[in-house]
Amino acid sequence: MVKLFRKLVAAVLTGVMVLGASADVLASEPGGKVTVTVLQTSDLHGMVNPFDYASNVQTQSSLAHVATIVENERKTDPDLLLIDTGDSLQANYIQEFRNDVPHPMIAALNYLQYDAWVLGNHEFNFEFSSLEKAISEFDGVTLAGNIYKADGSRYQSAYQIFDVKGVKVAIFGIDAPHIPQWEKSDPTHYNNMKFTDPIDETGKILNELEGKADIVIGAIHYGLEGEYGSAGVEAIATKYADRLDALLIGHAHATVEEAIAGVPVLEPANNGQYVGKLVFEVENKDGKWVVNNAATKATLLDTSTVTPNAAFLAAFKDLDTKSRNLAGKKVGEVGKTFMDPVEILPGIPAAIVQDNPITDLVNIVQMKESGADVSLAALFDASSNLTAGPFLHRDSVKIYKYDNTLFAVKVTGAQLKKIMEQQAGNFFNQYQPGDVTISFNPDIRMYNYDMFAGVNYEIDISKPEGSRIVNVTYQGEPLRDDQSLVLALNNYRYGGLVSAGLIQESDVVYEGGAVRDMITEYVAGLSEPLMPVCDNNWKIIGAPLDDAQKDLIYEKVRSGEIQIPASEDGRTPNVASLNGPALRAEGKLPALDTNESGSATASKPDTQPDVSTGSDSAGAASSAKNYTVKTNDCLWNIAQSQLGDGFRWVEIYELNKAQIIDPNLIETGQVFIMPAA
Repeated sequence: MVKLFRKLVAAVLTGVMVLGASADVLASEPGGKVTVTVLQTSDLHGMVNPFDYASNVQTQSSLAHVATIVENERKTDPDLLLIDTGDSLQANYIQEFRNDVPHPMIAALNYLQYDAWVLGNHEFNFEFSSLEKAISEFDGVTLAGNIYKADGSRYQSAYQIFDVKGVKVAIFGIDAPHIPQWEKSDPTHYNNMKFTDPIDETGKILNELEGKADIVIGAIHYGLEGEYGSAGVEAIATKYADRLDALLIGHAHATVEEAIAGVPVLEPANNGQYVGKLVFEVENKDGKWVVNNAATKATLLDTSTVTPNAAFLAAFKDLDTKSRNLAGKKVGEVGKTFMDPVEILPGIPAAIVQDNPITDLVNIVQMKESGADVSLAALFDASSNLTAGPFLHRDSVKIYKYDNTLFAVKVTGAQLKKIMEQQAGNFFNQYQPGDVTISFNPDIRMYNYDMFAGVNYEIDISKPEGSRIVNVTYQGEPLRDDQSLVLALNNYRYGGLVSAGLIQESDVVYEGGAVRDMITEYVAGLSEPLMPVCDNNWKIIGAPLDDAQKDLIYEKVRSGEIQIPASEDGRTPNVASLNGPALRAEGKLPALDTNESGSATASKPDTQPDVSTGSDSAGAASSAKNYTVKTNDCLWNIAQSQLGDGFRWVEIYELNKAQIIDPNLIETGQVFIMPAA
């Protein structure tokens, strides 16, 4: 096993060579061949046991599943290397037990005899002392080549050279460079250290490794494309292709199994869904080991195809019990289900295209705790919901999955509008004639899309990015550019806005605790059940969605004939609008007929139900029933529940303009004429 002496002190904190316990072929034997195997996990996010404690469901992947694969692979190659590329210590309740000795995730890594652990950005979410403790408890080597202390020395080793069957295998580690931005609200989390650019640091490390190793593998906690203008792993592979044998990456939660500029690159998604596997064929030529690059195999092993390792499960049963008990602790009561339905159409989350009570709850809590005038919050998971019944501890985690803390900053009206443009307006794709759905910018993650409370506003997606936030009002009056306000936001968003130059560190007027804990305390303090409250203070405009075959398209989406497209990595849904003319050009819809007046109408087969909405308000009213507005109703929800199509809220509005002064401000008890179903 390649475990012997791996905790030797690193020379100059750049890396040391670790002697293996076996060497099948000595370098002095020309013509000899050996195989070197390296296994990788990444972004485990506390998934030690196969259970999601926030969602209260069994999972098909976990470190327990990984344990089975590792055990099987070691039967074939007992000298394999096992590494993790970061983001292990946060999520799935693992952070709640970070003061345990040892840290439960570190105990799990040690149990499986991991050789190396690369620090990820989420390792820095908590007090620095807890990270120091975890590192000290890890039996392998911790790698973080681009993190520097104030004295100019590296915080952890940049690389480690392992002796595997006589072959010198160098693994170097690099973290995402933006941790000072993400943790800007509390620099003590990263001890005010410096994080250098991954592409530059890779070059520096490769120079340090020159002539020292037979195989060089980069283990990088960073995505293919990079972030905030910084080059990603794709650029690293391209620039250093002749000096790299493989790259094992993490951070993006993507599934990557490809070669870039001839360099094998693997990313095994997250939560133990896959195990990356590299197999090198190495031949001794004239006393020197040479990698046969053409024979290198880089694959992802699907953990859902195996059962969790029984011995591993037994070893971490206490962790499972503690996590379940904490997650299942009752906090309060939910009086009514918050989101019904969760999706407008399959693949289009309702809570993103309209105001919703989940995000409003977060904003209410943030404004209450900070005393702010306005607030912003993101919906981290589009499927987030609260259902009628007990409010458990896990429900706070379900609707607010990260350990963000609360801040409040002074802003002017002009600043707020710029923030709204960046955080809300830019999230949507621009409307194109013929679109029948509203879609999301594939380059912006949903956790970077904010909904605002305390102001009323509209997002005009007919306009280009940067000019979409319109009709902003505060307390019923147009928001003035020189108006002074206090904005509540979490520490992650605070750091991003400071880095973007939209706010300053000197603007901070409040620093609080974890938002998730505040939600828990808010619910616990209620004397009545928690009820959904949605003030409908914003809406999307500039998208008439009036294609003649709109309803037919919706039917085909519901039946599965037409799919709402998602991003390649699956993390962002609904990244392109469905467009009537485009679908007709692709042959997915029947052609349009032209009636005698020259306007287009949908051509339908005899078996196709009538999907036209009708334009005669009087006719629609004469054949339709009335609807009495209930507490917490909004036009979208009424249209969805009564007509089966939230997009038909416009028809309700048109029929009832005489009494609906503002479609966002309907009143309980109003009686609306409803269009025909």
